[in-house]
Amino acid sequence: MSLFALLGQKLTEFKYQYYGLNIIQEVSEERFHQIISQYVERGWELSGEYNELESGTSLWSCKLRKGTSTLQCNWDEAIDGNFIGPERIIFGLGKEYGFTANKAPQ
Repeated sequence: MSLFALLGQKLTEFKYQYYGLNIIQEVSEERFHQIISQYVERGWELSGEYNELESGTSLWSCKLRKGTSTLQCNWDEAIDGNFIGPERIIFGLGKEYGFTANKAPQ
């Protein structure tokens, strides 16, 4: 790993730790939509325009908000979906849906 790649990785890890963020990565398209829909049904407010992903959609993101909590939802065709947010929400989501939550991107 080059010096710049290592520095970038350490900076990202610091940012996640500083802001208290955690991440769930590599969520399949079907599960990604299912989770967003279930959170909206539970009273989370969807920020941004939510549309079902089409085959031509390579990048897409939205935010789910409830009270002071925010959950960032990102879709990238190459790496599938991911959810970024506070530890208690991300670890709860991981436990509920059987995903591994990490303290920084892997």
